[in-house]
Amino acid sequence: MTIVDIFSQIAQRMVEGLMTHSQLADYFGFIGLEGYQKCHVYRYFDENNNYKKIADYYLKHYNKLLVDMPFNNPNVIPNDWFQYSRQQVNDTIRINALQAEIDKWINWEKGTKRFYEQHYQELLQLNEIAAAIELSKYIEDVDKELAEAEQEKIKLEAINYNISDVMLEQKEIYKQYNKKLKEIKLC
Repeated sequence: MTIVDIFSQIAQRMVEGLMTHSQLADYFGFIGLEGYQKCHVYRYFDENNNYKKIADYYLKHYNKLLVDMPFNNPNVIPNDWFQYSRQQVNDTIRINALQAEIDKWINWEKGTKRFYEQHYQELLQLNEIAAAIELSKYIEDVDKELAEAEQEKIKLEAINYNISDVMLEQKEIYKQYNKKLKEIKLC
């Protein structure tokens, strides 16, 4: 694989990550979990910032533009959900949706971590050590996010996805991510 292939694929994965977090934010907002919605709004902007950083890194270090790659829509929101209104979401639907979306989030982050690690190895094989070090920042970032997502799932399982407890927690989660959103340093 060439350097341009590696960086273009990384950028492609980041765009798909933007879409994933945007859709997760919409989904959680739709089911009335505004704290989780804000969490994914934050993740969306953080991922967008990372995308711009990796594109800028490639431009400055390889003096070329990234090649646009076709990307896949992650389709986080099930197609049949577009026919419903928020008023039709009851607690049973909310709990099932929360379980499904937490799992989608975790699976996305696991896949992203593996993807970046594979490309890290390829960069090392090409003796592109500085580029591998740059990519390691994103591996560390996704590793932290994965740990956070898995911790959230453990917490939800510990309370057996009790929707009353989940709803009570949303205001605090919202405040936490609203603060983090304000702290993002744009590139």
